[in-house]
Amino acid sequence: MRKKIHSTLNKVLKNAFVRDVWTIFSTSLLKILLQAVYFVIIARTFGPDEYGSFIGTLAVVSLFYPFASWGSNWLLIQNVSRDQSSFADYCGTAILKNLAFSSAFILIISLILSLYPIPNMSIYSVFLLSLANLIFLPLSDICRDAFMSVGLMKYAGIVITLLSVNRFLGSLALITLFETPTLLIWSVLYCIATFATTVISSILMFRLIGYPKFKLHRVTQELAQGFAFSIGASAESIYSELDKSMLVKLATVESVGIYGAAVQIFNVSLTPIQAVMMTAYRKFFQKGASGINGSLELAKKLLPLTLGYAGLGFVGIILFAPLLPKILGEEYADSALALMWFSPLIFMKATHSLAADVLAGANYQKARSISQVLVAFLNGVLNFWLIPLYQWRGALWATLASELLLAILLWSFVYTYSKKSCQDSG
Repeated sequence: MRKKIHSTLNKVLKNAFVRDVWTIFSTSLLKILLQAVYFVIIARTFGPDEYGSFIGTLAVVSLFYPFASWGSNWLLIQNVSRDQSSFADYCGTAILKNLAFSSAFILIISLILSLYPIPNMSIYSVFLLSLANLIFLPLSDICRDAFMSVGLMKYAGIVITLLSVNRFLGSLALITLFETPTLLIWSVLYCIATFATTVISSILMFRLIGYPKFKLHRVTQELAQGFAFSIGASAESIYSELDKSMLVKLATVESVGIYGAAVQIFNVSLTPIQAVMMTAYRKFFQKGASGINGSLELAKKLLPLTLGYAGLGFVGIILFAPLLPKILGEEYADSALALMWFSPLIFMKATHSLAADVLAGANYQKARSISQVLVAFLNGVLNFWLIPLYQWRGALWATLASELLLAILLWSFVYTYSKKSCQDSG
């Protein structure tokens, strides 16, 4: 029996996909630890009011993030995973599109939040956070996606971890170098940390993969396909971040702090599932090149793994939630309740993430985007209705309903296209 178990483990560990998943997961463990520490530092330093303002500003900026590179980073993975010789062109195009589109978005955000300011946030903080998350962060993400597209998952994991390392160091600098920390000081440190990540990631990409080629005429190419990726990611960002933005305006910044704390911790719990999906992403494009049934077969193989973790994550959240006020402070007591309400979402995330990548991998990104846009619209309506009545609880219920609908829509599209494909081949 021992020999059989040992032999099985050896086979599993020698599997390239398993090694890649483990690489991403293990580097993510460090990311989780660092995120948790700097999250606690910032949450305790500023308290629910100021922390809520910071989270609310990031939520507004995040609404523009999916369009920062106009979908060119997803096109990079899609095309380079199928033909590595196209790397230089697609990488250069992604960088140029990011600089062009994000510069315009930063001006728009600065104008909007100068006319309708968020409490406690200066326009300088808004600009710095926008610069960090719309220029520097997407550029480092392009480097991460470049490593993913050629199968260098070890270095993709390093890029992911770098961001948390640098922001953790920034949070330490905030509390050790400044007697009276302010949101403006934290915004400066946050921006510097993100910039440092971009520089290091770019150097790694240049040395290990190659240099990008910058061709200005390519900036106007594949805009429709890039938009399909961007609008889907935007819709996902909307129903992920809109609740916090609307809480700032329709409720109180304290509600944003309570709700945002729960969301941050729940997002950390999703990291292992995200490691699996990130490792498999390029494979969905490779398998999907032959049709949707190819990418669906890959999803079927991954489903037991993602659902198994979801079960463990659900139990972990239930056990951890009561400890939250002891870690963050008693003023975050309601965050523990919110986190427990969030726990069923882990199953929905585990299932609809697979369906979404099945569609994208088989070139049905439009169907994926339609589903995400419909859910974003529903989420906005529910938030507008429920938040004034129930504060953060209303935002939570809107999220639960939206995620359930998304899972139903995505798998319905997968079933429809798969059935049609079988009929056509039959």
